[in-house]
Amino acid sequence: MKIILQILIFLSFLGCSNVNNLSKHLPSVILDVQQDKYSLILKHYFYKNFQNYNKDLAKFIVKTKLTFNTSNALSNNGSNNLKIIKGIVDFKIFNSSNSQIIKSDSISSSINAGNVSSLYSIDENNNFVKERLSKYLASKLYKKILLNLKYSEN
Repeated sequence: MKIILQILIFLSFLGCSNVNNLSKHLPSVILDVQQDKYSLILKHYFYKNFQNYNKDLAKFIVKTKLTFNTSNALSNNGSNNLKIIKGIVDFKIFNSSNSQIIKSDSISSSINAGNVSSLYSIDENNNFVKERLSKYLASKLYKKILLNLKYSEN
């Protein structure tokens, strides 16, 4: 009886661990960005996610334009002025073989920049916020492109 119980437990572990691991290779994506600091950060973090591609599949070109907008907002008590920095990535996905536009869209995200007093701190805070927005928008762009490429292949 004890041996049968041990065999059943062993078989249940084998049955639960039978997971199919399929590693699908992604098509080659070329990200075309502007040559400024934050666009290059966007490109770096995009390619950090997009490591695996198949050279036999179709190639896609993604043209992007990264912009930032700053607006003022009031804090809860109304005494401090806060800044909200919004990052917007406009992108177009092209099929490189026939230059056909697959998708044209934009992604945005915003961050509260807070209130700082010195001029140096304001500049450093704005740079840090824009870097964080670029990194976050790169991951959102990566996910959006994966969804669009998946539906364009079907």
